[in-house]
Amino acid sequence: PNAGNTAGGDAVAIYGYGFGDDASKLSVKFGTAAAAIEKLENVQSLSSSLGFDASYPFPLQRLTVATPPGSAGKVDIAVAAPSGSSIAKQLFQYLQVSEVFAKPGFYKFLLYDQKRQWIYLSNIDHLDVFDLKAGVFRSGILPPGGPPPNSLIRQAALAPDASQLFVADFGAQSVYLIQPDTAAGASVKIGGIQGDSNSGPVRVAATSAQTVFVGLASYGGGSSGCSTCLQQMNLSASPATVATAPQPQVSALTSAPLIEASADGSSAFLSFATAPGQPMAGWLAATPGQFVTAQTNIASPDMALAADGTLFATRNSNVVEIRDKNLALLSVTTDSEIAGIPQRTNVPGIALHPSGGLIYVPFLTGPAPTSAPFTGLQGGVDIMDAHSGRLRLRVMLPEPIAMLSADVDGLHGKFLAIDENGQRIFALTASGLTVVQLARVPLSIGTITPASAAAVGGATLTIRGSGFQSGANASIGGKTATVTFVDMNTIKVTTPVLPAGAQRVVISNPDGESTSWDAGFTAN
Repeated sequence: PNAGNTAGGDAVAIYGYGFGDDASKLSVKFGTAAAAIEKLENVQSLSSSLGFDASYPFPLQRLTVATPPGSAGKVDIAVAAPSGSSIAKQLFQYLQVSEVFAKPGFYKFLLYDQKRQWIYLSNIDHLDVFDLKAGVFRSGILPPGGPPPNSLIRQAALAPDASQLFVADFGAQSVYLIQPDTAAGASVKIGGIQGDSNSGPVRVAATSAQTVFVGLASYGGGSSGCSTCLQQMNLSASPATVATAPQPQVSALTSAPLIEASADGSSAFLSFATAPGQPMAGWLAATPGQFVTAQTNIASPDMALAADGTLFATRNSNVVEIRDKNLALLSVTTDSEIAGIPQRTNVPGIALHPSGGLIYVPFLTGPAPTSAPFTGLQGGVDIMDAHSGRLRLRVMLPEPIAMLSADVDGLHGKFLAIDENGQRIFALTASGLTVVQLARVPLSIGTITPASAAAVGGATLTIRGSGFQSGANASIGGKTATVTFVDMNTIKVTTPVLPAGAQRVVISNPDGESTSWDAGFTAN
């Protein structure tokens, strides 16, 4: 990992050349503090993952060290050997916070409430509520009228204005409409899949059109031919009504859908992973009576959405694919051999940075157990650039994510969430809730609006991304562009005079970190 705790003691592997063959003659510093050297290895077999063939004259080496204590922020890593020395600038990040808040529970889904600064954790028959400002668990939220005996709480979703919680109860085959501050609410009976008693609502997605989409599933595996698994709740009626989603484009899609809605409720995306052709669908509040659909031929057991709905991500086996609102494929993440983890198990709950610039991918370092405890495992989060697919930051959690072997996809759990800046990571782990706060969010570009302008220059572009610092620089097509800093997720850029065609966009922070997007802008 290239991130760790301020207390130190994290095991970090440094790959390079010329370390020699005697670890006692090496010194490694993180900033100005010396690290303890634990092991020096020749790992020439991994050279191919760096693009070097067998004739490369120097053997690839791996130096394993224990990090020294440090202060929150980014530091240089310096390696000194008899043959010389080398410094990797700002390569390692000491985390601001990495803390576990213990509370026993059978948690499978979690939800971040930006307005209240709360985290909702789906327990068996209620929602536990963690107050981020106070750092304590509040009183839990019970289903209206008290939990039914067959309750099995699954996903919760917030209305775009955060005035209402929508909570799926798989066991009671109901969705609860709850006011978070008072815990008052109502219950709407959804039912299950006809002829399947082990079925019910598991996913909910709230929109800005007085509509809530509800995804039904069977935990017995009998929902692959389900033609009524996408339900649509009408909140404009009193009491709320629910019926099979009427849009003709999805009437023939027979599967249990994964559903995610944007934070503003303007869009929603669905993945019918077990339907023939594994189709995906997109919905917009501007045209609520129809979906855009595409046969992707890819089974996607997990998905995430940017806050404004411009981009969404789906996981396919060990890669994550980024798509636009028209379902067009934009990029695919990569996992090089050198960054690989043997027996890595992906965990449901990928998260997309609100700008769409970064994708957060949770994992375990081995197979998930059939039951607790989670001994012998570590949990972590890979933060990857959404356009290049490159690994930017690997954060190991203080304890493993509480995923069991039955939690195979996003219908069974969602174990990760992030805040509105992608700086705080929330995970359901072995003891309860883990909160990690990055000292610096990796620099990235999510969207550029408009995506094209006249080649004569002078156009103002809004670039949404992550990790922007005041004083950031930009170039388009190799030419310097004027930058106005707005916030850590937004900058304004004035285009220079450019030749016609696709242009590479590069953003650089004052601390030396940079990011780029090939053909991110077109000059007309």
